[in-house]
Amino acid sequence: MDIPEKELWHRWTGQRERCARDALIQLHASWARLVARDVYLKVRIRDAEWADYVQNATIGLIESIDRYEPWRSVDFRTYARHRVRGAVFNGLRHLASDSFGQPGRVPEERSASLKGDGESDPLQAFVSWTVGLGIGHLLEVASLPDDRDRRGDPYAAAARDQLSELLHEAIEQLPEREKLILTMHYLQHTAFVDIASHMQLTKGRISQIHRQAIEKLRDRMRMHAMAED
Repeated sequence: MDIPEKELWHRWTGQRERCARDALIQLHASWARLVARDVYLKVRIRDAEWADYVQNATIGLIESIDRYEPWRSVDFRTYARHRVRGAVFNGLRHLASDSFGQPGRVPEERSASLKGDGESDPLQAFVSWTVGLGIGHLLEVASLPDDRDRRGDPYAAAARDQLSELLHEAIEQLPEREKLILTMHYLQHTAFVDIASHMQLTKGRISQIHRQAIEKLRDRMRMHAMAED
C-alpha cells in the first residue's frame, strides 16, 4: 500500500529513514524531469545532452529533499523549484566552461566574477554568464599571434577580424581602470590576485570591475548586432 507523502516526510525528517527518502525521490522524479525539460527547451549548450539536464535536476531534487523543512508549511515543489533549476544551470556552467577551450581552461576567478549571483532569474543569470565567457574567449583569441591560415573561408576570416576590431574599439571607450584590468587579464594573462596587488585593490574589487567592464562590452556588442539587423 502506498504511504502518504506527509508520512514519508515525517519518516525522513523525523527518523531519517533512507527508504522514505528514496520514496520521496521517486515521487518527485517526474516533476524534476519537467523542470529540466523547461531549461532544455530554453538553453542548449554544445556537448550537453538531455541526460546531463536530468542528472543535474536530480541532484538538485535530492539536495532539496535533504534540506526541506515540511513544518514550515511551504509546498515542497515551490521550495525546490529554484534549487532544482539552479542545479541544472550549475551543471551547464561546467560544460560551457569546457566549450570555451580545454577542460578547466577558464580561470575559476573569471568564471566566478561573471556568474551574476544577484540575478533573481537563474536563466537570465546563466545567459549573462555564458555571454560574458564568450566575450572573454574572444578577447583571449584576439591576444594570440595571428598565424591562421588565410587560405580558408575568407568570409569567416573577415568576420573574425571585424569582431576583433569591434572589441578593441569598445575596450578603448572604457574607463581607464576597466581598460587596464581587461588588458592585464586577457592580453597579458595576469591573474586577478596579481592585478589587485598592482592596483592596490582587493581581489574582490578587481572581480567586480572586471564584470562591469565585460557587461559594457556585452551591451556594445548587442547594440552593434541590432544596428546590423
